[in-house]
Amino acid sequence: MSIIEVAKVAGLSHSTVSRVINNRPGVSVEAAKAVHQAMESIGYRPPAKRRGRRPREDRGVSTGTIALLMVGTDAMFARAPVTAAAFHAIEDALADQGFNLTVGQCGDEGRLPPHVAQGQVDGLLLHGYPPSPALRSQLDVHPSVWVLSQRSLQGYWGDRVAPDNEAIGRMAARYLIEQGHTRLAYLHLSATHVGYRARFECFVDTARDAGIEVDVYGDTAASPRLHGREEFPSDEIDAVVRSYVDAPRRATGMFVPRDRLTVRVYRSLRGFGVEPGRDVEIASCDNEPILEALDPKPTTIDIAAEEIGRRAVEQLKWRMDHRTERSRITINLTPRLVHSADYVLPIHGSGSAVRSSPRGSFGQSEE
Repeated sequence: MSIIEVAKVAGLSHSTVSRVINNRPGVSVEAAKAVHQAMESIGYRPPAKRRGRRPREDRGVSTGTIALLMVGTDAMFARAPVTAAAFHAIEDALADQGFNLTVGQCGDEGRLPPHVAQGQVDGLLLHGYPPSPALRSQLDVHPSVWVLSQRSLQGYWGDRVAPDNEAIGRMAARYLIEQGHTRLAYLHLSATHVGYRARFECFVDTARDAGIEVDVYGDTAASPRLHGREEFPSDEIDAVVRSYVDAPRRATGMFVPRDRLTVRVYRSLRGFGVEPGRDVEIASCDNEPILEALDPKPTTIDIAAEEIGRRAVEQLKWRMDHRTERSRITINLTPRLVHSADYVLPIHGSGSAVRSSPRGSFGQSEE
């Protein structure tokens, strides 16, 4: 059990739960009651004392507290299971190392959680967007590691642990090519997300290097949506899918770079009379539980969210012990292919069929 699960059950933000657990002010009586009820219902108990060795025995540790901050974003874990998995692993890894965890948010107003503002933390784990210069000046005095944040290379500092997005793009293209598709499509629904752009570029390059044509649909140019929430309106998705459906030669293999978008693409395709798994095979990414609702379930790519969380803690610990090291370190975790159940897909214009099978040629597969 974790603070992440308590926040889900209570229907409150992780930062509110953190304040209640750590007996900090600024929480209503109703919210505190909801948190305690949620803790009771799932059997969560904050550790009475730290597990493992005492962190003050280590270099660079004075308070025994690490802050996990959402910068310019609010991770709603019910809608972001990948982020929740990474944060859950962070919480467990910090407890195993003997650290306390405080969770908070930094918004446009520039206010920091009290523990951070007062310098009562040994390091920061950060998720989200680069803050304002004024806020950065208060944060970058601490050893810092960004987690799952690859939206821009400007404005960030510190180290980074993230999925290998280039490998994801290559893996998706190779998988679809192996299934026999001779024309592929990529649905590019956010040009401002650096992770998606890396997936896109490597997908296209890998396919074209193999002599396979790729049709790209969607937002491939820079757009003004640089720091907003990554919400994609249904009409925007429908417009992108419609351009695919209306193509004179329609690709039979498609890569959608995020599972939660794949669910909506399925719905949109069916609205235009195109059946996933029959008319087009979709490769997706993130390995979220939401895919279980799809029939047929698409092959997806697991970005190793829990391992990212654990490695982020390891890297922060290293950075705390090597504060004078000037190099900025990026750790990209290797993804793995997770195959769908077998299903027969007719290949457009060939009169033949290809059977998707869990061979795992481009990564370890697992149902």
